Amino acid sequence: MDDLEIVRLVKKGETKYFEEIIKKYKKVVFGHSYNFLRNREEAEDTAQEVFIAVYKSLGSFRGDSKLSTWIYRITINTCKNRLKQMQRLRAQTADELYEEGDENKTSMVDNIKEKEEKEPDKSYASDRVRELIYSRIDELTAEQKHVILMRDVDGLSYEEIGRVLKLSVSAVKSKLFRARENLREKLEKDDVL
Repeated sequence: MDDLEIVRLVKKGETKYFEEIIKKYKKVVFGHSYNFLRNREEAEDTAQEVFIAVYKSLGSFRGDSKLSTWIYRITINTCKNRLKQMQRLRAQTADELYEEGDENKTSMVDNIKEKEEKEPDKSYASDRVRELIYSRIDELTAEQKHVILMRDVDGLSYEEIGRVLKLSVSAVKSKLFRARENLREKLEKDDVL
């Protein structure tokens, strides 16, 4: 059964078929959420929010785009909203820590340095590089972050990215070029490249 048929059945009240949509898209939704938020619990919560939003909004799905594109768009918007919530919470927590005086910061830095000296393991280094790359991706604008994640992590085509972001293919390529350049500059400053 194809996506449009499933949507048609769910719209008619056959809600049990919505489970098919979840089964088909849960890995993609979770994967993008995790790549964007870099936190498993937040990604799981976000994926649930996405499917709730999809279910509530399914009546307005007209079929102008593929269901996958429509779900991806909802995923991006939900991730953006979750990221804003996380940033507000982090800022509030940082303010509280600053007020209380955070003695753990220096010990964390010392622990990392100690671990590097004791375990110059390649896998540890590659994990650190990967985390640094994701950290620098997080510093990009939301749009640049989305384009890089969709293309380089999720493997979407330029056309698919264009449909999700409502951009032309040339605009996608241009934004991806700028995002990669910004990321390259950040990584060069970190001596990763």
